[in-house]
Parts: sequence; C-alpha cells; structure tokens
Amino acid sequence: MLKIRTWSKKNKIVGKPPLGCQLCALGSKLVIFITGKCPFNCFYCPVSSERKADVIFANEQKIESVEEAIEEAKQINALGASITGGEPTINIERTLKYIQRLKEEFGKKFHIHLYTARAIPNEELELLYSVGLDEIRFHFPQLKKSEEIEKSIKEATKHSWKVGIEIPAIPGKNLEIEHIVEFAIKNKLDFVNLNEFEFAETNYKNLRKRDFTPVSNTQSAVKGSKELALKILKKFRKSNITLHFCSSVYKDRIQLRNRFIRRAKNYAKKHDWITKEGLIVRGRIILDKKEDIKGILEYIKNELYVSEDMLSTEIEEKAIYSSPIIIKEITEILKNKFEDKIAQIAIIEQYPMKNGFITYLDPLFEKSYISTE
Repeated sequence: MLKIRTWSKKNKIVGKPPLGCQLCALGSKLVIFITGKCPFNCFYCPVSSERKADVIFANEQKIESVEEAIEEAKQINALGASITGGEPTINIERTLKYIQRLKEEFGKKFHIHLYTARAIPNEELELLYSVGLDEIRFHFPQLKKSEEIEKSIKEATKHSWKVGIEIPAIPGKNLEIEHIVEFAIKNKLDFVNLNEFEFAETNYKNLRKRDFTPVSNTQSAVKGSKELALKILKKFRKSNITLHFCSSVYKDRIQLRNRFIRRAKNYAKKHDWITKEGLIVRGRIILDKKEDIKGILEYIKNELYVSEDMLSTEIEEKAIYSSPIIIKEITEILKNKFEDKIAQIAIIEQYPMKNGFITYLDPLFEKSYISTE
C-alpha cells in the first residue's frame, strides 16, 4: 500500500512527482505565458487583468519574442520550461515555435511541459510531440466531464511523453474530482495534480459569491481545499498512479522564491545584497535630470573614494546604485553638495530584474517632488 508522504516541504504525494514538478520545486522552470486569450470562462480563473489579452510573459517579464524568453531562461539557469496561459494551444503556431526554439537552444534534455484545457485535435498533438514536448497536463474546465477532452487525452497517451491531469481541489466538487481521478486511473495516465484552490485579485468576487472563504487573513488558500485533496489522495492511494497535492504556499512562496534566488545570482551587481527570498537590496540615488549622472558619479568615485565596481547606473531611470552601507555613509555629503540635483536617496528591496517591482523602500533623503524630465 502506497503511503501519503510530504514532498517539497508543503506538498503531499502518493508515488513519484512528475519531472516537471521536480524542476519547478528547484525554481528551475522558465514559466512562459504564451497568451492570455482563452475560450473558457472558468469562474475561478486567477489570470490578472493585465494578462487577459494576447500578451506573452517569461516569468514576471513581458516579452515580444522567443529570443527574450531564451535570455530569461539563461538568467535563471533554467533546466526546463512550462507553457501556460490563458489557453496556449489556441495559438498553436506560437506555442510550437517557442517549444521548438527552446529545444534547439538548450537541447533535448531541456524539459518542457504544457497546460491545456482544450480538446486538442490529433494533428496538433502530433505537432506538439514532434517538436519535443515532454509532458502535457490537461484541465477539465469547471471540473465538468467532457467526452471531447477525454478523447484527446486518450489520443495523447499514444505518444511516449508524460500525460497527466491538473485541476483545482474545489470544495464541494468531491464527486467531480473523484470521477476525473477514476478516469485517469482507468486510462493509465502518469499523474493527477490537485492544486490547492485559492483566491486571486481577479476571482475574489466570484469565489465570495459562491461562499468560499480564505483559510486566514494572511493566506490566499480556500478553506476546505487542502482537506478535500488529502481525502482524494487517501481514497485512491492504492491505485498505480501518482497523486499530488500542490499547496498554495508552495506555489506562491517556495517555487517563486527558488526561481528568484536563481535569477538573483545572475542579475545582482557586486554592490547588491541577495535576501533569502531571492530579492535584491541596494542603495539608490535618483536625480532630477539624467544629464547630472556623469558628474555626480565622478564625484562619488574621485572625492568619496567609492570604487567603480561598487557603482552602477540606469540612465533612463536617472539612477545611481551602490551598496546599502555605502549609500548610507555618503547620503549626508551628497545631500549637502547636490541637494538641488537629487530627488531621492533610499534603500530599496526589489525583484531581481531591471525595473523589478519594489517590495520595500526606506527613504534617506527625499524632495517634496520628483522631476519627470
């Protein structure tokens, strides 16, 4: 009898985790959001308003080309990629192009899995397999049974890739989930992933209307979802299939943190600090005019004896960066000498990327306005 065991700190599993999940746990999967377009209207869709359009993202960054996706993969030393959306297969040409190009760049061992809620025609399954897709994960929209999707899944099992099902563990949908798991077992699929159901900015009203409640004020997980998933694992633990409960804490914190840590190691300058969450801590000087950067930078190097490798600039941001310690030490001097030219001096914590989202800001000096020149 297979036991339910803890995997990757917060997750529970019966059997062996799919390779796609193993690589995600390391933060080594490049997440490619291929398009925000989707023909389904799931009430629980968590996709943000910004992404509900025909846009492409590589991890947290909006991109325009597959070459930018490749560069982002290099930034995190990616070992694979996950193709998601929206519904990525409604733009099958783009999806095929990205898979093929990533395989060409990084080789056959670069593991790629794809999420879909669509009944994919046989000819498209053939194309996905031919360009090297390693793993395909089907979703049943609204957890409703569909003969078309079931037929597509059965066709997918004829290829030598991994085929699984990934669905949210929605409280109250016990029977629907059990039927899906029974289908997976009967057709000898490789795994079923049960994701902890959770609130997002875009689905919050829909979930509250249906009387779903969060586990706590500080967690996005829906009350009862974890318990339902564990019941499913327990009920079907004797079956010869991997059953995996993926917690919201894992997805929101552990997976993202590990990916940030990998990226930070490549992105960070010598003067930056990397937190245990993979964020970048640095000192920042914002000037009123970008034309003043050169002069102030030279003053910091020549008069305050700050070495060049402990300084960096972003011209368009009108910014000079250094370590938090150095910036604290020179703030008073700079304020007294260049008060008419400096808009702000601060210690910031940000995502490990250019123009990364700032999670914390500690102003050391600030004018009552910041110029937009």
